[in-house]
Amino acid sequence: MLQVLIEKATLDIKEDYDLDVRTVGEVKVRMNELELKMSKRENLENNDESLSFARRELNRLTDSTILKSKEAWKRYEALKRDCQTQAFKPPQLDELRIWCKRAEQLAADLLCYSLGALTNENS
Repeated sequence: MLQVLIEKATLDIKEDYDLDVRTVGEVKVRMNELELKMSKRENLENNDESLSFARRELNRLTDSTILKSKEAWKRYEALKRDCQTQAFKPPQLDELRIWCKRAEQLAADLLCYSLGALTNENS
């Protein structure tokens, strides 16, 4: 039973991670295109509004990713505790920990990027 719960948790975290990475990529492509247009001075007002919207979207994604990472670690710790209680050490628990680390690193990277963008915006 625990093994199934661990596999389910791993799959959920992996799917969230993959979706978040795809979404970040899409938002970054839009932002890069808008920044390029702005550097060429094309339709500045609309591009500036669109860029602000994309940045807000990226900030929302950052917040969501941070929360997902926190929840992933909570799931991992609960499952790890259950495994220890039953003296059960499935190899799938290590894979779950790896995906939790990946989700955490993605959240950290997004936070750094968002903070850097905010600093540049206020300069």
